Amino acid sequence: MICYLCGARIPDDQPFYNDYEKYVCKPCFLDAPRCFVCRFPGRELGQVEGLGAECEFCRGNIIAEGMVLAPLLDPLRPFLASFGLRGDAQPSVAWDERLTLRELQTGADLPPMQFIDDFLQFCYPVFYREGTLHLLRRMSKATLVVYGLIALASAEIAAEMGHPHLAGRNEARSFARGWCHWIGAQAAERLGYALEARRLRKWPELGGQGDFERWVAMARFNKPPKMVRFFRANLQALLRKSARDDEETRVAT
Repeated sequence: MICYLCGARIPDDQPFYNDYEKYVCKPCFLDAPRCFVCRFPGRELGQVEGLGAECEFCRGNIIAEGMVLAPLLDPLRPFLASFGLRGDAQPSVAWDERLTLRELQTGADLPPMQFIDDFLQFCYPVFYREGTLHLLRRMSKATLVVYGLIALASAEIAAEMGHPHLAGRNEARSFARGWCHWIGAQAAERLGYALEARRLRKWPELGGQGDFERWVAMARFNKPPKMVRFFRANLQALLRKSARDDEETRVAT
């Protein structure tokens, strides 16, 4: 095997990196700059302002700032309908740098981000807030599909609840946030997006998944229609409880 970067033969006893049907020797993989999106140490890395390096394999094959998203997002709406959602949320779109998008979601002091995985560990690359879908300026189609579903579901449910978003420690919002996250995970599994499915099972940390584990446990024994009914009934109960708590707090003060 010949290293794609340095052109040297890779010794038989040396570990190597393999992607895009290319091989990279261990020294090059450790020392060369790598793509923010896929981590590949390409030959022709370009710099995307506010994001990072982008390799020749990702360039032109990913969802990027300025693209029309309707042809990609509209086919997702029937999938949302199967989970009891109308799928008619029509938020505006804003393309953001990774730091801007991260600050929308968490004020935590997070470690530096070298790759998209470092970002996804704590944040969504597509995030709904106050009528707008905020998108990371570069991502794969698979990433847009599964996280876009989460965001569209969040937009619709937040509107039903009368909230600008689903973030926060409110019990009803956490319940709804976990449901939306689970819908995205279901899409990833059904579409065969193994990488996105693994990411959604683990991340985001810091409570971003809401009550996701509850839905994972329920799905082992219940089909989606029953889970939809459970979600709707319990969300209304939580909203009534939240309203009572708010009223008690108001009276007490």
